[in-house]
Amino acid sequence: MKVLLADENSHRAGALASLLEADNTLDVVMLHPGTSLIDAVRIHIPDIVLVDISRSDRDALDSVRALSASGLERPVALFIDEDDESLMEDAFAAGVCSYNVLNTPVKDVKPLLRSAIALYRRFRQTSAELQAARKTLSDREATDRAKLLFMKNECCKEDEAYRWFRKQAMEKSRKIADIAKDYLARHDRSTPV
Repeated sequence: MKVLLADENSHRAGALASLLEADNTLDVVMLHPGTSLIDAVRIHIPDIVLVDISRSDRDALDSVRALSASGLERPVALFIDEDDESLMEDAFAAGVCSYNVLNTPVKDVKPLLRSAIALYRRFRQTSAELQAARKTLSDREATDRAKLLFMKNECCKEDEAYRWFRKQAMEKSRKIADIAKDYLARHDRSTPV
């Protein structure tokens, strides 16, 4: 597992790096001063990113937000100096999957990493399932609207409309929902697809 450590506190970063490097299953990479978090993730492609927020300006949180929006998204574990409920909410909204107060013993960091990666994977899986469900629902709604419009235009029943869409889909090697969306686009300009 490759770990990118982005911590401005060199003493804490050194202690964490030493602990993590003692485990030969971990490859620890330090964020070099002047390198953005996005650039470091792009270069090193870590499995997880450890970030500290020890500054009041929350630059690290802005970096996490930018990372989440960059398409280079990675699980991020956040370390802060003191507990702050509003910061915790902001951190989760920015894409952090593990929020930890810095008085966490150094020996407990590896289990936190595993937990953060597991939470991140679960979130990504749930997100993908939600997106697929939304697409299925959207396709079904478009198909139903297209069938209703076809039934109105052709003065036919629902089973006849469905057979027509299915035949078109088979002939064109496309999904029924795609044929339905095309039909709506051609025949019902007032209805968004």
